[in-house]
Amino acid sequence: MKIWKACVSLAKTPGNECWPTETEWASLNDTLSGALIPGIPPASVCYANQPNYDEDACTTVRSQWFNSTWHAENPISIDYPIWTNNSCNPIFPNGTSITGDVNAGKKGCTIGRYPVYAVKATCAEHVAEALRWAGKKNIRAVVKSTGHSYPGRCVQVQVAPLVDDRLTSHRSVGYGSLSIWTHHLRGIEYLPSFEPTSCPVDEPLTAVRAAAGTTGIEAQTAMAKHNSILVTGANPDVGLVGWLTGGGHGPLSSTYGMGADNLLEATVVTPSGDILVANPCQNSDLFFAIRGGGGGTYGVVTEVVVRTYPDPKTTKILFELSTTGSNVTNEYWDLMGFLHADMQRLKEGGLSGYYFMAGPPLWPIYAFYGLFTVYDKPNGTVEKLFAPIVEKLESRPDLFQYTSNITQANTFLEAYGTVTNEQVASGGSAFGSWLLSSKRLQDANVTAKVFSEIGPSLNASAPNGMFGNTQLLGHMIASPHTPSYYPSTISMNPAWRTALTHFIAVQSWPDGIAQPAIDSVYSDVTAKVQNLRDLSPETGAYFNEADSYEPEWQHAFFGEHYEKLKEVKTKYDPENVLWCRRCVGSEALVERIDGRLCAAGKAGVDDDGTWVRRSELR
Repeated sequence: MKIWKACVSLAKTPGNECWPTETEWASLNDTLSGALIPGIPPASVCYANQPNYDEDACTTVRSQWFNSTWHAENPISIDYPIWTNNSCNPIFPNGTSITGDVNAGKKGCTIGRYPVYAVKATCAEHVAEALRWAGKKNIRAVVKSTGHSYPGRCVQVQVAPLVDDRLTSHRSVGYGSLSIWTHHLRGIEYLPSFEPTSCPVDEPLTAVRAAAGTTGIEAQTAMAKHNSILVTGANPDVGLVGWLTGGGHGPLSSTYGMGADNLLEATVVTPSGDILVANPCQNSDLFFAIRGGGGGTYGVVTEVVVRTYPDPKTTKILFELSTTGSNVTNEYWDLMGFLHADMQRLKEGGLSGYYFMAGPPLWPIYAFYGLFTVYDKPNGTVEKLFAPIVEKLESRPDLFQYTSNITQANTFLEAYGTVTNEQVASGGSAFGSWLLSSKRLQDANVTAKVFSEIGPSLNASAPNGMFGNTQLLGHMIASPHTPSYYPSTISMNPAWRTALTHFIAVQSWPDGIAQPAIDSVYSDVTAKVQNLRDLSPETGAYFNEADSYEPEWQHAFFGEHYEKLKEVKTKYDPENVLWCRRCVGSEALVERIDGRLCAAGKAGVDDDGTWVRRSELR
């Protein structure tokens, strides 16, 4: 009991007697030259009891709520408000939320897990000052660029040895926190002849220098003017930094390397407030850590230098197939097994891309939809690659139907310029993923069995999920090659080198359901992904898009590099200033149900001093 009370006394949250005064917040604002912004949930304008209630403004919020670019441009909003406890989602005048929770109006709007203040950082010094101030005041901080984070990892920061005890199911932003908003760190510069600081290379490299607020599409558009490309994510609005520090896959990654492979140098603000240049020869251990070991763990990256390449001729194929009826379940999954056994041949031929396998309610029957590309290949390459698949489909017109649309473009951006963001904030969903190796996918029968066990069902009365079907997404985008640029200084999970497809199972739930029901979805996804773990036990999971409750996550996310990464974490952040869910070193701290953090060894004591079961700490 005494230990728990001591922990509480360190927890500076709103209402706590140690919470900074308005004068102290104003002093921070002066130090930051007016960059401090009050944290106001954007949908608060929809609630009549809020001081900023404005139905016209609410109409605008409702119209933009599913747009990730809009969330990125707000200082505290994020793409997946489930991680803020859905504390203030937009509602209609009748009180129903935009995602269907009829009780949202009655629940009202609170700040929930949204930050209390945000620092609109426009230079590295802003970040350094914010970290130093938060450390001195023992205020929790979060770091946001665009706010994309499937696992609820919009980089959480906890300053000092303050920690807590329940790891709950939606904790990406921090209760009572200060947000370091890097979205306005701007600047994109083409470097036709780059050499890393104090670091030899065989010959200068073409590169781009980009500030932390840069999105993939912004960088790609800027490089197109120089007849160049860089590896970016599939979602054009994803920020470069959080994406590549976790590994980073995209439509170009299979051919040109993962995002982490292409990082050449970075500027990093450490928890102590130091602003460091990191590359293979200067602060090389820090460079190693941010090159795939996760963002927001060792420091805050404010600028990166990323390798560029000549813009390739791009051939794109949209390939869609479906069953002709509802009585071909076994045949469909057998076909999926065949396709995955054939993917290594496709990859060796230069093909890469994204696909998904779906059933109701997305399709009334079983379907497969894929977007694939090849780069700088002769005309007819795609047709030859797909010929065996087409032959198989055409041999059974009674079972399958398909369409194929092949287009060619002289540049990458011409081929992908119309790609739009995925819909966000549309309700709750749970992701689970695993990297599947070519070796493990060679037995089509085994693959078919696994997919049929976890994938969608056509039986409307018995969907293969808690509230509906599990949908399956595949990403044939892994790079098999270690980078030529200082290959020993990369911490990305080595499992990517043997991965043929990054495979995701996803389930959703209706807005407004009780927390135990949400927990059941997460548990079901974890259980289903266990089938993928068993199928390819030697690989791992993608840090940026993994199960939020991945068991044995240290090995799954980081493989053989985890212990070295912990050493780097200890060196640059010995006081555990930076903390985020299932990030390197996060075992030291756990999060209470109320959002506060405490030392892991004190995690078993509830508010009233009683001990709680570990099974209840989620």
